[in-house]
Amino acid sequence: MNTVKTSVMVFVFSLTALFGISTAADAQQQSLESQLQQAAKEATQDARPVKKYQLQYKLQQGESVRSRVVHLVSMDTKIDGEFENLKSRSVSTRVFHVKDVDAEGNITLTHLVEDAELWQKVTGKDEVRYNSRTDEVVPASYTQIAASIGKPLAVITVSPEGKIITREDSVTQFNPGIGVLLPRLPDYPIAIGQKWYTPEQVRIRSNEGRVKTIKLRKLFTLTKVSNDLATITVKTQVLTPVQDVKIKSQLMQRMQHGEFQFDLAAGRIYSSRMQLDERVVGFNGAASMIHYLSRMTEQLVKPVPSTKDVSVR
Repeated sequence: MNTVKTSVMVFVFSLTALFGISTAADAQQQSLESQLQQAAKEATQDARPVKKYQLQYKLQQGESVRSRVVHLVSMDTKIDGEFENLKSRSVSTRVFHVKDVDAEGNITLTHLVEDAELWQKVTGKDEVRYNSRTDEVVPASYTQIAASIGKPLAVITVSPEGKIITREDSVTQFNPGIGVLLPRLPDYPIAIGQKWYTPEQVRIRSNEGRVKTIKLRKLFTLTKVSNDLATITVKTQVLTPVQDVKIKSQLMQRMQHGEFQFDLAAGRIYSSRMQLDERVVGFNGAASMIHYLSRMTEQLVKPVPSTKDVSVR
């Protein structure tokens, strides 16, 4: 009798073990199939065509493109215990008069500043103001700027991607680096998240009179596209090692960090915002310091963004 019970129990345990193993195997198989289905789904999604965008300037011959530019600066300087703060504000209208667009899309334009409202305050000194539209008397510190307002600053020919083909400067210009004229665009369609670089060089004169060439590059990233406005970030990277703090104090004003929006259909800068917050210690003695804050915004005057789908598939 005990032998029969034992046999029955062994048989039951054997069935339980068998079905238990089968159930576990079924569950494992289902889990594997689920993972394979998920992997297939992700692979299918990855295989879908990535939406890409061609960024090109498309200015039209005879048109004038106006932008309102606001530039704010605050600079603190400390040398031998003496502290000085300089604040300035400029509000100007920048104009591109498009002279010609050739068969390849290369654009020849004249760059000028149509009007400007300027203000400056330095520690211990009276503030200085000048409005080119209303003031007949020009403060001494703004004489050179006032003389250039309304006059061609440069005639530039650029490719649809913003590569400079020719440039003739009518007025010697200092480019602080923070503004956006015509940023270099990629030569190929790009997807959101893609980056591109443009090399640059700046020449900076040291206090000893020697000129040093500094290699830079600008890193651009297409971060999003909404309503045909592409948002692009820009960051300046210094490639040449710079140990001289005096050179660093000049170089920091040539940097460019921020973002701009590009109208894909109209082919032009819609708006931009660039900011700097740079500090250098020891540029003129161990206790010296310079802190440079700057913000520049640009807005296309009477912009008309397009709703046309300009993606490249």
